[in-house]
Amino acid sequence: MANTLLASYQEKPTRLVAHVWYTCMFLTLMDVIIACATAGSNDSGAHTQRGGAFAAIWSMFVVVALIAGGTYILRQHRTPSAIGFLLGSSFMTSQLYFVLFIVFASYASRGTDAATADRWFAACAFFIFLFTLMFVLVLAKFRHEIIPVSMISAGAVTAGAGGVVSQQRGGVTAAGKVLNATTGNSTATGNKV
Repeated sequence: MANTLLASYQEKPTRLVAHVWYTCMFLTLMDVIIACATAGSNDSGAHTQRGGAFAAIWSMFVVVALIAGGTYILRQHRTPSAIGFLLGSSFMTSQLYFVLFIVFASYASRGTDAATADRWFAACAFFIFLFTLMFVLVLAKFRHEIIPVSMISAGAVTAGAGGVVSQQRGGVTAAGKVLNATTGNSTATGNKV
């Protein structure tokens, strides 16, 4: 079973990216429930920690926005810049949840009324940290499998001072070809760069 799963991941790395992303989506659903419970328990009682309640709700909105935007990028808008944006935002969310894990683990050790909810949120934050970091590593390794070939081809992405140059304006491609500004055709060049 495990060997066939690993073989399918080696054969089709996009499946690995999708499975890690689905795990992040499941953890986000759990985070929504646990964050609401944590915010409620930290906002009431003798030892209120309104900062903890705010952090739980704010981080819930951050991870829901990441999942919504990431799903849109992975399904419909797979450009190199969008994948780079997803990598950066996923890495920052991973670091946010690592800090939240540390904070809520310290809240849970204080023995207040909200210690149980804080322990649950700390555990959820730890797993979100691990799986978003795993997603970043997997997506960074297999990003060329995710981005369509038409986006990576020499005609679509060009190397110039302005970054991406459209074929209508002309420019020099990454393969060392000069694009004709009027026809959009490329011609091979020698040492012209």
